[in-house]
Amino acid sequence: MLAAGEKTVDPLQSSMSYAELTGSLFTAAPADPFRAPKVSEIRVPEFPGATSIWGATGRDAHGRIWFGVSVSRSRSSARLMRYDPLAQRWSERGVVTEQLKSAGLARADEGQAKIHSRIVPAGDGRLYFTSMDEEGEAEDGSALPRWGGHLWRIDEETGRWEHLLRCPEALIAASGAGRYVFAWGYWGHVLYSYDTVEAKVRRAAVGSVGGHISRNFVTDAAGHAWVPRVVRAGDGSLSASLVEYDGTLREIQATPLEFYLGKGSPEGNHGITGLAWLPDGKVAFTTARGYLYLISPRRDGPADVTPMGWLHPDGESYASSLFAYGGTVLAGVVARQNRFDWVVYELRSRIGLAQPLDTLGLRNVLLYGSVSRDNAGRMYVVGWAANGRGGQRPLVLQLTPPA
Repeated sequence: MLAAGEKTVDPLQSSMSYAELTGSLFTAAPADPFRAPKVSEIRVPEFPGATSIWGATGRDAHGRIWFGVSVSRSRSSARLMRYDPLAQRWSERGVVTEQLKSAGLARADEGQAKIHSRIVPAGDGRLYFTSMDEEGEAEDGSALPRWGGHLWRIDEETGRWEHLLRCPEALIAASGAGRYVFAWGYWGHVLYSYDTVEAKVRRAAVGSVGGHISRNFVTDAAGHAWVPRVVRAGDGSLSASLVEYDGTLREIQATPLEFYLGKGSPEGNHGITGLAWLPDGKVAFTTARGYLYLISPRRDGPADVTPMGWLHPDGESYASSLFAYGGTVLAGVVARQNRFDWVVYELRSRIGLAQPLDTLGLRNVLLYGSVSRDNAGRMYVVGWAANGRGGQRPLVLQLTPPA
């Protein structure tokens, strides 16, 4: 059953609901949405080399939460894992390099150290994600990683992986809802489109500078994608815009993004970080600087892109995640002044409130993650924490909204 006000999807695209297609859960906001959530850690099963979860989360149609666990070892492999909140049980769903071997695609010594993308559903009922490796890459953008990236899909019930694309770029993000799934690579901000009906791949060079790469991008259920383009003018100045593409990678519109770039180097800027679909079909996203934008797709023309203001009431911050907390309420985790804050933002009034997030006394915490909520409405943020042995371990925090 659709939640009140939830947008429906064209049945020619999919029989899935809008919430299912976007991997979202739409609920009413808590009675007091500005109260802090209860924070608990869900311990990730250990395996050699595991260090982090780089925002690689997803939700399947049963409300189970999926994670891509990355490793630090060169020529090693990330793993896909699933957590069942009802049973409170983890299960391993595959190792990237082993899947390459099974498909007859593995190259000698090939590594795929990261599943950096979210794990996203599409209209065919399968989950899509990307893997990548960083060996040999140059942080100034002058050299691609040796092993590049891959686009995959998995049947959530059988656990069967299917390889869809190998490319020279590192595929750092994935998104989609409906017929088209998109993958995002560096260097140069390269966008791939995979048509789940025709099994056709398309590629567009969007454009970036040096070693800058946005960690995320935005899509809708109609098969459009919004991605950042960064250009350098003849006088050396930089500018950014949000470019709208359709599923065939036809460019539709470019909208200036005033609050995308900051004063630092473009290599140190993470571009788009948090994102959240809303039940009315709009999509909210934050830049790494903590500025909030709202995309309003239109059937009869280019989308409206509205600057909403700073997510944090005190201004600029690192906005690492965003969740749809209710019809017009957003919430997320931001890093500001050497701590993490929980921010709640009401879209109609454009008023936000921030308070410290309880990180349970953990040390050297780094947090990412967007969108993923279980059937009880609990949110998941991920990253790493100190492992007590001089390194890091993967971290999953479960955030329970107030009653």
